[in-house]
Amino acid sequence: MKTDNENSNYTDLNPLISKLKKEDTNYAVIVRAIQFMYWVLVPFIGIMTIREYMDSRNVIVIISGVCNMLAFAALALSFRKYYYEYKFVDYSLPTIQMLNKAVHRYQPFQKKTIRVLVPLILIDVALTLDWIEDGTSVLLIQAFFWGAILLGVIIGLILWYVRYKPIRDEAQRLVREIEGE
Repeated sequence: MKTDNENSNYTDLNPLISKLKKEDTNYAVIVRAIQFMYWVLVPFIGIMTIREYMDSRNVIVIISGVCNMLAFAALALSFRKYYYEYKFVDYSLPTIQMLNKAVHRYQPFQKKTIRVLVPLILIDVALTLDWIEDGTSVLLIQAFFWGAILLGVIIGLILWYVRYKPIRDEAQRLVREIEGE
């Protein structure tokens, strides 16, 4: 016979799994759209780079375009990994394992986000090369770019706090409760 505490776990788990499935599906759709956008931008940037080079014959244009294309291709590949991570979540795993994976998935900062730094640096190099030709200060370019990145991170953290933190916290609570039994 189950105790009230065991029954509580099952009633807490069902709504959480429903939320996880819904959010995982939504996140997979968003990530897939972003990935598609990056793949569309790669050839578009290539074409624009060739056209601009033909007009200016400036090698800096090629270097900038290649940096942007490599950055967007790397971001598209990263988003592809995110898509598969969220699209094909295995909810049939043992409960504790499934919950631990959910807690990890909904952490705001993870080791794998480091792979976004290289594309960001490539975009920064491309932007700097483009704007420095117009006489813009390198310091101003860096302040603008990294300020925009910081603003994006802050907005992302606010979104995470409102939308995903409650899910992560509930999964974490259930993990502690199950492990404590």
